[in-house]
Amino acid sequence: MAWIEERKRADGGTSAHVRWRLGGVRSGQVQIETFSAGSDAQNRARAAGFKQMVDAAGQYWPEGWVKGEGFVRPREDNRYEATPSFAAIGEEYVRQIVELSPGQRKRYLSQIWTLAEVEVRGERIFERAIDAITERDIKAWLIDWDRALKTKANYHGLLFGVFTYAVEEGYLSTNPCARTAPKRSRVRQSQAELRFLTEDELSTAVRLAGENGDLLTFAVGTGLRFGEVTALWCSDIDLTHGTVRVNKAWKRDGENGAGETPGWLRKQLGPKHTMRQHHLGNPKTPKSRRTVSISPALVELLKPHVHRRAADDFVFASPTGLPLHNSDFYERVWIPLGRAMQKEGIASFRFHDLRHTHVAWLIAGGAPLPHIQARLGHESITTTIDTYGHLLPVGDELISQIIDTALRGGRIRPAMHLLKS
Repeated sequence: MAWIEERKRADGGTSAHVRWRLGGVRSGQVQIETFSAGSDAQNRARAAGFKQMVDAAGQYWPEGWVKGEGFVRPREDNRYEATPSFAAIGEEYVRQIVELSPGQRKRYLSQIWTLAEVEVRGERIFERAIDAITERDIKAWLIDWDRALKTKANYHGLLFGVFTYAVEEGYLSTNPCARTAPKRSRVRQSQAELRFLTEDELSTAVRLAGENGDLLTFAVGTGLRFGEVTALWCSDIDLTHGTVRVNKAWKRDGENGAGETPGWLRKQLGPKHTMRQHHLGNPKTPKSRRTVSISPALVELLKPHVHRRAADDFVFASPTGLPLHNSDFYERVWIPLGRAMQKEGIASFRFHDLRHTHVAWLIAGGAPLPHIQARLGHESITTTIDTYGHLLPVGDELISQIIDTALRGGRIRPAMHLLKS
């Protein structure tokens, strides 16, 4: 039996969708017809009438009915353009994802519209109807689009979701992206090497950064992200116990300035906590909400930043006391710092490389990976291993000693401490 589902549209109206499985069998492909052109009452009535016709036809399309158009005469070219475009289905898919933050939703919509403008071999393939895009088109896009492989892999993930949704909605029988995803190993291989600062390079950068030197020192000493560091309030710093609480971060606004600030935080916000195109929200992942221990040196560094200041003041702010906007910080601080570093003969680096440097120092000092994972706020230790696993000491010296022993005619025996463990 066919069934009817109703959905609220962005304009406040109601669309009625008739769904059924072809032939009425469990394995039949899901079909869908949408009624949204009239008033709410008209859409419901037309959907009810169409459902009766589908039931009468044995769960097949009524004879002479054209999807999206109804009972119409064939056009002269005998083709129909009733299937929605990729962009239309893509936008519908993005808007129905429950878990997205407003900023993520806005970014995904922007990516959908970017794809619609991409030319592949002289044609905008993503302007076509959703069912007119083939696996060959996806492969051509992956080969020809002039973007980094990591960028294409990110877009491919969105494409896969759109086409999976189109299959579920009955517009497609198969997903053209199913066999085209770039291999994860190739994506990792294509990325630039991580940049780690030496102790001397950091010392030089801190000196050249002037009044922003403390910010750099704190970032490399904690491994916090820029959006986490700049969201810290004085009340998040516990100098007595030497800890920093990470419970909020700057998030990009969504469409029409939409934000997603948790209720407990919203009650504490005032005018000084606002920043253009951003809002204070939850950290990146649930595990990013964490408490980080800090060294005595950082405790001393933070004292003047929190002494006699309000609990909800930002620890690090602009010279005017406003929150540090990433674009302003980049133009006002980071670009001049990069030029000064180059004059010192030191290669440039990103702010996020301070986080990488923090991890490199921890690994070099023998800190266990699970502890590093918790400190960074990674949701999975796989992320930690994939990003920093190559820095782990692999026992090259021990391996050399073992091989050397064998080549010199000696006997290879397990180390006693390994036997005991």
